[in-house]
Amino acid sequence: MKAALRDRRILHVDLDPFFVSVERSLDPGLRDRAVVVGGLEDGTGVVAAASAEARQAGVRAGQPVQVARRTCPEAVFRPGDLEMYARFSQDVTAILLAASRRVERPSADEAYVDLTRDTSTAPHPVGAAEAIKDEIQRRLGLDASLGLASSRLGARVASTWARPRGLLVVLPGYEGSFIGRQGVGLLPDLPPHLEKALIAAGLETIGQVAAADPAALTAVVGAGVAGRVQRAARAEGEDPVPVAAPPLWIQEEVRVRDHRSDRAALHDMVEALARRAVRRLRPFALSAGTLSVEAHKPDTVLRRDESFDPGITDEDTAAAVATSLAEPLLDPPSAVRLLQVRLSRLDGLHGQASLFPEVFGGRG
Repeated sequence: MKAALRDRRILHVDLDPFFVSVERSLDPGLRDRAVVVGGLEDGTGVVAAASAEARQAGVRAGQPVQVARRTCPEAVFRPGDLEMYARFSQDVTAILLAASRRVERPSADEAYVDLTRDTSTAPHPVGAAEAIKDEIQRRLGLDASLGLASSRLGARVASTWARPRGLLVVLPGYEGSFIGRQGVGLLPDLPPHLEKALIAAGLETIGQVAAADPAALTAVVGAGVAGRVQRAARAEGEDPVPVAAPPLWIQEEVRVRDHRSDRAALHDMVEALARRAVRRLRPFALSAGTLSVEAHKPDTVLRRDESFDPGITDEDTAAAVATSLAEPLLDPPSAVRLLQVRLSRLDGLHGQASLFPEVFGGRG
């Protein structure tokens, strides 16, 4: 039997601004400083993300970088690394999937996780939320603000109030009054011009929009929008958080930007890729029957792989196999431009391959 709506426990994970959080994780000296991510090395382009300190000074996403520099000259500007952000985002998703198979990532900055208990032995939602928050900080060094409620809207509003780095739990039975007091600007995906129109009409809170006469609301925002806005204010018709499908394969890669990297540095990269790939297996209780390593060079792509029966699930095993397979591919180290580790032939768990197989025997 499905849990009643009031028994649902939806977690909203707010990582905004995600790009800035990743930069601070990699360089802790940026914490509490104004940080702006985006633009090109020549100083052109637009802002992709800005820290709270930079936003307080007037910097906004989409703003030309040159304008942002004049607006907040004390800010630290970083061009951004989309590959790095993608890897961090994948790690966040893996942490969330370890807590629930129902995970949705509308953007890099946020996630919804359904923590509704389906059995009496399932983890308590508050404990699961705290564990998620702690794991994101411990493993990735990222700050997250979390809200837990019985609806997406309630959870999203709660995470806003939990900033920075907090967890706000809205108890069942109190969600309507909690949401109702919030400003209409917290309604998801509400365009600024509609927010201004609602406020001008005296509909300043979400509760006022939820209780408004439909005809009056239509006169303010239009017939095509009024129903959608009111349903959103009442948290009605929300889509359930979807069940994540298990992957057909898992691939991790890194671009080698410093061509002076030596063999030891490349080995470390391969090992890190293998460990990350294996961690992404765990939420789905999968093992990998084949591990492949590729090294991309200016004029060729070299690949070696090893198959296992039963499949591998252990980080140490994957790291040992991957670095052994990579060894003959890294000559000369200065020619390597990209490294890739891929897990394929994924299947349910049937045991664990030994840590050091007798023959690595890559085939390429």
